[in-house]
Amino acid sequence: MKKILIALCLTLCAAVSGSAQSARDMQFEQQCDSINRLVNVALKNNDNQRAEQECLQVIKLLDSRPEATRQLYSMILTNLYYNLACFQSLQNKKSEAIQSLELAYQHDYRNYRHMLQDTDLDNLRNEQGFKDILDRTREKGDYLYILQKAPGYQPNQQQTDTLPRFTYANPSDSNLVRVRRYFRLDSVAGAGDELSKIKNILTYIHDKIQHDGLHENPPTANAIGLAEACKDGSRGLNCRGLATVLNECYLSMGFKSRFVTCMPKEYINDCHVINAVYSESLDKWIWVDPTQNAWVTDENGTMLGIHEVRERLRNGQPLVLNEEANWNNRNRTTAEEYLYDYMAKNLYYVVCPLRSQYGTEDRAGNPDPVRYVSLMPVGYTNEREKNALIVNDPGWFWQPPSTPD
Repeated sequence: MKKILIALCLTLCAAVSGSAQSARDMQFEQQCDSINRLVNVALKNNDNQRAEQECLQVIKLLDSRPEATRQLYSMILTNLYYNLACFQSLQNKKSEAIQSLELAYQHDYRNYRHMLQDTDLDNLRNEQGFKDILDRTREKGDYLYILQKAPGYQPNQQQTDTLPRFTYANPSDSNLVRVRRYFRLDSVAGAGDELSKIKNILTYIHDKIQHDGLHENPPTANAIGLAEACKDGSRGLNCRGLATVLNECYLSMGFKSRFVTCMPKEYINDCHVINAVYSESLDKWIWVDPTQNAWVTDENGTMLGIHEVRERLRNGQPLVLNEEANWNNRNRTTAEEYLYDYMAKNLYYVVCPLRSQYGTEDRAGNPDPVRYVSLMPVGYTNEREKNALIVNDPGWFWQPPSTPD
């Protein structure tokens, strides 16, 4: 199956930022939409030659635009070149198809699993050029393979003895009392055991606020401000916003909680933010994701934490995703796509603030600078975390919570 996503990619490009939207080339977009319709007609008629010509037309069209336009829409070239390779392969134009795949790779095509399984490329599989591109794509885009090759962690008590401890706001904090009342969390949590309350609050926030990954979050980065901005249903929050809301809901109910940024080895287009909430009954941190209404268990049904999921991915141990996991109550979330592809990409290292509180990243309400801690594999460095405290010791990073201040 080919990914004819020209129109979608244009939408994504235009939604990157306000400045990008102001620079949109509407004539170019309209021409691309027209060509995209012709490509789809060609596909219905199995006319790969025509589809190839239309893809080349879009590339030529973009190349004729000013440099600013070419930069703004450069991300569509990834799928264009990959689609072009598919159309050429199906016509047995092997050298042209391999050249197009090379250009797709140079424009950050990284979907190794799709390339491995895509029957449109079967004519190329015995070609050395194809094998070389596939090998390079695996090193960049086979995220489970990359995670399994990552260096391990290393306990270092001499280092961590001198480090500060994570802290968690007291549920009696006046702002957290407001959060508890605003979301009516006593009713939401229910009268069940600890884990049922954790799940109930997760599902409530997932259902109350839609995920919207195409826009920045509102500037007021606290649970009430974020929820108010989404109250009329006209917008949602990205994963960081949802995790911020859920974090403060848990804190307000007396659960120790963090929002955790899960990062790839090489940042290309996104990361993911989820929550870790401490279960007293299990005596450990557990994984909850409000974007997907997701938690993860082992083969015996025991809920797992972020560190446990990461190690099981690395070691090939079983992981079970809850049946309720979904995106915006529209699409069911599968373990294969979510854990073994998307989260395998985003578990190379993790980052979270040292202090978990109301409005942790709300600069207006909390002007003190946020101090972040990154748990990284031994020997790995990343310029993005140059201002964070770097540790390699998972025992320290996932230490049981201290008494709230």
